[in-house]
Amino acid sequence: MLEKEIIAEFQALADVDDKYAHLFSLGDQLPELNPAYKTEAYRVKGCESTVWFHLRPEGGRLYLEADSDSMVIKGITALLVRLVAGRHPQELQALSMDFLDQIQVWKLPSQRNSGLQAMLAHILQQAQELSSDDLVRTQGEST
Repeated sequence: MLEKEIIAEFQALADVDDKYAHLFSLGDQLPELNPAYKTEAYRVKGCESTVWFHLRPEGGRLYLEADSDSMVIKGITALLVRLVAGRHPQELQALSMDFLDQIQVWKLPSQRNSGLQAMLAHILQQAQELSSDDLVRTQGEST
């Protein structure tokens, strides 16, 4: 499971400074988000930082594109991009932020942090909004 790989990746780092440096590096490696998606419609509501998520269907699977004005949140969004990549919409229902508790870069338990939960809720809402017709049409275009 990808969450376990991410946890192991961070646990292999020597200390919290190395973990944050790695998190920031992951955020820096995110592809530039198309400015068309840096609008209110794609902004995650309920997060103190400004975060934009765009979930795009491709070949019947979903891919997350994201950006944030916060280095920490941008790094966390980079992890979410990895977790979402290539999953079917129904698979996202099992997505959780609990792995953040184990990589030790977040002070509050993930279940108690409203910003993290808002990020997760936004992804799940976008996944629901994508109609099966869109996924089928996209799948047909890629074959």
